[in-house]
Amino acid sequence: MLQGFDMKTNHGSTSTTGGTSAFEDKLDSITDSVKGLVDTGTEKAEALKTKVVDLKDEAFSRGNALLDGATDYIQENPFKAVGIAFGIGYVAMRIFRR
Repeated sequence: MLQGFDMKTNHGSTSTTGGTSAFEDKLDSITDSVKGLVDTGTEKAEALKTKVVDLKDEAFSRGNALLDGATDYIQENPFKAVGIAFGIGYVAMRIFRR
């Protein structure tokens, strides 16, 4: 039908091969960039996790120290502790009763 028309023409074959290589290079570059971002994000998340765990441990430590101090005070001064508790309760009742 169309004689002299070759279905396997080389129009764009050189640029297609070169374009594919350039495309693959850009794809590799983007992949490396994304991997770098993911690695950076992972490192920051781990650092944040470590910081949060350290803060939690410090808060528990301080809370336990305060609780131990209060327990020791109550055991050493039981009458004062009851008086303080009564006073705080009385003031709270007067404030919240209104």
